[in-house]
Amino acid sequence: MLERSTPVHRLRGGAVVLLCIATAAICAGVSPALAAWAEGAWPFRRAVDVEWVPDKMTGDELAVADILTLGGHVASGENIRVMSEEGKYVPARVLMIGPGDRMRVLFAPARGVRRHYIYFGHPKAPPPPRGLDDVPIRCGLLMEMRKLEGPLASNFKQIEAAFDRSKRIIGRTMVSRLYLGFNPFNEEVEVVSRFAGTLRCPMDGQYGIAGSASDHAAVYIDGKPVLWIPDNPPDIRFNTTVELKRGNHEIVVYHINRVGEQRLTVAWKLPDADRFELIPSRAFGVLPRVTVGALEEKDRLLTADMKIDYIGECFYADHYSHRYRFTAQGAAGSSRGLVPKYEWDFGDGQTAQGQTVEHVFLTDGEYPVKLTARAGLQSDSKTQRLFVSRQYEVIDNPPADVPSAQGKIVAGYDLDKLPLKAAPWACILLERAKEMAALEKIAMRLAGLPGGVELAVWMNTLESAGQALVSDGRIDSAARVWEAVGPQSPLQPFAAKQYAKVMLWRMGNPARTVQLLEPYAAKYPQDTNLQRMYAQALVLNQKVAEGAKILKSMRGEGLPDRKAAIAGALARTIEYYIGEGDVQSGEQQWDRWQQQYPDDFLEGYSVLLRVRLMEIAKVPEAAARIAEAFALAMPRSSYAPRLLDTASRLLAKTDPVKSRALREMLKQKYPEDPLSQEGR
Repeated sequence: MLERSTPVHRLRGGAVVLLCIATAAICAGVSPALAAWAEGAWPFRRAVDVEWVPDKMTGDELAVADILTLGGHVASGENIRVMSEEGKYVPARVLMIGPGDRMRVLFAPARGVRRHYIYFGHPKAPPPPRGLDDVPIRCGLLMEMRKLEGPLASNFKQIEAAFDRSKRIIGRTMVSRLYLGFNPFNEEVEVVSRFAGTLRCPMDGQYGIAGSASDHAAVYIDGKPVLWIPDNPPDIRFNTTVELKRGNHEIVVYHINRVGEQRLTVAWKLPDADRFELIPSRAFGVLPRVTVGALEEKDRLLTADMKIDYIGECFYADHYSHRYRFTAQGAAGSSRGLVPKYEWDFGDGQTAQGQTVEHVFLTDGEYPVKLTARAGLQSDSKTQRLFVSRQYEVIDNPPADVPSAQGKIVAGYDLDKLPLKAAPWACILLERAKEMAALEKIAMRLAGLPGGVELAVWMNTLESAGQALVSDGRIDSAARVWEAVGPQSPLQPFAAKQYAKVMLWRMGNPARTVQLLEPYAAKYPQDTNLQRMYAQALVLNQKVAEGAKILKSMRGEGLPDRKAAIAGALARTIEYYIGEGDVQSGEQQWDRWQQQYPDDFLEGYSVLLRVRLMEIAKVPEAAARIAEAFALAMPRSSYAPRLLDTASRLLAKTDPVKSRALREMLKQKYPEDPLSQEGR
């Protein structure tokens, strides 16, 4: 009984899994099959072309094809038939069904015959002829992995029993060598595997057999236990010798893994060699390459079919998203003389049109990808359940995308229709791609949600989006995002602090800042960042006594006896970043200063540095308002004249009337200060 496999199959560097398994769709240049349909009621078939090497044919060849079924298979997978182009059935079996609508078929191709057909989807297929489902493994190695049940084995008998006792099949595939770097099917750790095939010995003599494994493995040749491999470092200290005749020998290897990534290596030393080597793939027989053709549907003029290529994975924020290329294919018998039009529905709220389209899936999972082909009055729709995850099936290292590349694609999405779980990742990609209009739209959607998103991801994503909008000069957009967070949202008071930060240090509006933070100030006395910003806004809003009281009561993080030295060092660091035009680093150091010594805000020099940071952040009017507000609130500060002078200078071009008024105020309040003199 074939068990359904749900995880995606994987291959990483160091794990050699058969690379000649065909992709699950037609490849460019393969002509539609025109052979007569097999007898019976199989509704679907795909052509499979076997690439033979004439001078190396042995008659033991096996072929493996991974095919997309587009929902056409039955769950058991038992009712498939494989037929040669001459119309003769050949031995075949289904190795795996899934994940999604995919099927892995192993068959013994007719010797020297290039084209075969895989028929599937028969709802009530008759039993196959005797022996048709018996495929002797005389080429390659059949690997079957099961979920380990029961205790760890410590000898040959126990490891065989462990495999027989474990019933849940994780996956089956063909591999080319006894060399494994990790689980090729999924991320399960506690597994037991069996490798079975035929070992071709080139000469008579004494063969050395060595192995390395985690955690245990056992090697059998011709049904006899040969080598027990306990958990050990990757070397050949566990080895033995066995007398073998030239020719074919049955080989079986069991492997149990309990902890960490899987590791298995079996090597041999030929009778005429002086050292061990990994048993080469030719010793097990090399499977021919195959190419899978387009989907054909019996008695239909137009059949929708698709080719799916994995283009690249993208890693960001401890998360992967995946880019695919979808190509529509019309199988043999499609409406002649008309060019079909193709419509796609990717199962994540997004649609597209065209024969070839690219799509980014923002989260792992199973997606019903629907293709509709239309030609004249004819149409056909097929849906492929696609399991999206990291891909290692036929490539050592999946191609890597940069976030901006995937973000450019996501910018064209209907963001209102994205699944909720995908919205944070869309937000990050759009930020990296600098697609600001789309970023604001998805951030507004996230901000307005009542819940349903992991809080840490939700907060970090919106904070990053808000900072990106501010850095791009879209300060009003950032304010709108934070304003969209409701008062009862789980994001509060975090959102209020972010909104207040924009209001205070980008819009220069301390009154609005006080209004935003006041409802939370009494409710969250332990939130020092909130309390500090609230107090600073109170001071700048001319409520000096109230703000100063809070700042002086706060216990800073800095050492009191080293206050002058530490604050001075931080100030010099901020001055350096101002000289470099690095606003972000300067603001980080400024926040660090205020965290360590909150009441230094009242002295005035930190305010002057913050105003200068606002100036290079290209918000001069807001900077001028902050400078004026502090000078009016703290007229006895030694930095008040410099702040008034700075405010006047910042407004000289944009608001000359206000600039002159500030200059007059400076002269009247501080006539003795050199800055009050004309020409300064």
